[in-house]
Amino acid sequence: MKSITRYLLPLMVVLSMVLAACGGGAATQPPAATEPAVTEPTATEPSEATEAPGATEAPGATEAPAGGTAECPAGVEGVAIEMWSPFTGPDGDEMTALAERFSSENTCGITVAHVAQPEYVQKLEAGAAAGELPAMTAVHITRVAQLAARNVLKPFGPEAMAVLGDDFAGEFPEDLWGPGEINGERYSIPLDVHPLIMFYNKELFAAAGIEEPGTEPWTREEFEDALAKLEESGATPLSLGTAFQGAALFQALIRQYGGSLTDEAGTTATYNSEAGVQALERIKELRDKYTPDISGTGDPEVNVFKQGDVGMVFHGPWWISDLQQLDFVGFAPLPTIGDQPATWGGSHQLALTTDDPTTQAAAAVWIKWLSDNSAEWAAAGQVPARESVRSDPNLASVAAPISQVVESANMVVFPAQAAGLESALWDQFGPVVDGYLAGDVTDLQTALDEAAARSQQVIEENKSLFGE
Repeated sequence: MKSITRYLLPLMVVLSMVLAACGGGAATQPPAATEPAVTEPTATEPSEATEAPGATEAPGATEAPAGGTAECPAGVEGVAIEMWSPFTGPDGDEMTALAERFSSENTCGITVAHVAQPEYVQKLEAGAAAGELPAMTAVHITRVAQLAARNVLKPFGPEAMAVLGDDFAGEFPEDLWGPGEINGERYSIPLDVHPLIMFYNKELFAAAGIEEPGTEPWTREEFEDALAKLEESGATPLSLGTAFQGAALFQALIRQYGGSLTDEAGTTATYNSEAGVQALERIKELRDKYTPDISGTGDPEVNVFKQGDVGMVFHGPWWISDLQQLDFVGFAPLPTIGDQPATWGGSHQLALTTDDPTTQAAAAVWIKWLSDNSAEWAAAGQVPARESVRSDPNLASVAAPISQVVESANMVVFPAQAAGLESALWDQFGPVVDGYLAGDVTDLQTALDEAAARSQQVIEENKSLFGE
């Protein structure tokens, strides 16, 4: 796989706002909480439990070969595994179907029950306090450090790692595998990546004389040419909103302009840089010139695009299963709007919440099988984490739109693994993004400076809160 450094040599490893395609409704995901109990999302943060509007299998889908159960570790026969997740919508149905298939096919007699949990972080922390945790959970990459610090997640023991095998780590890019290791112990296994991508109207592109994009991101010149041609043809070029979309695009563009949200260690907020100012100024310029007045939660910018009169919208791949039902919709990586390719993105990771060696080994059999078969999970709107699955020609038959945007996964910069970092940043710059795009913030640099100072205060508080 192509390394992220192919595109982002100047960049540090910085925070990416996770949140993943987790089920139900037309809204998206929130940042992590900074308090001991996860707080409700603010008005600028979409609900974590309402991400994917639909997750049906792509037409012509085929089953990937089953794997991971050729040999059974001692004692795992008949073990029952309960797995919690934030997949509360149609993507949850996809995960349940995979769990049922594994349960019926694996030769170890292991059964897996997938339980979708709204407010899953709160449920996990409450379950830990009550001593009522499942065997494992799916978790956003930005939650791993927080849940590990609270002793909700347990490190993979030698029995579980033996099931995965010595070569398993080599299946993943280091920027996905690395965040799952904390203080020398393995706390999570990558399942997918969900990058901010571009949805475009093929019919409007054809009418305007625009060649459809391929699997590589458009250059800035190609993007600007498309804007001009759409406007000249009488179409509305873009649908840009606020809330999640505005904040996610801000994070993508700050990287495209050579900046970052934090330093490499995640100890200093840096989004009030010149790159941060450039990013927001460019988004507002695009909104003012090329898009209707759209704002608020619930992804109204996508609903406007679905009406068929707008050329492009930038959003998460959890919208793929819904939008692929419209014949006019195409899929491509986020264009280069700034100086270099980059995008926002997150990742779902698989983690253990038990330290019982036998149960861990049984869970690892399921984790390996799910990873081996993650092309089918791609039908729920996720780019597989496994490099071999991404490059498999069969991916196009299982999840054709995902095969068009795989390159986007290489453009994501994942966060520093610091507990509570995501919320320390998002809670502060999110209102600035919304206020500036609405015209309520006039001194952008001062507003970003003040927000970064508040983020820094929370970062310092988190060091005591999470014992770092």
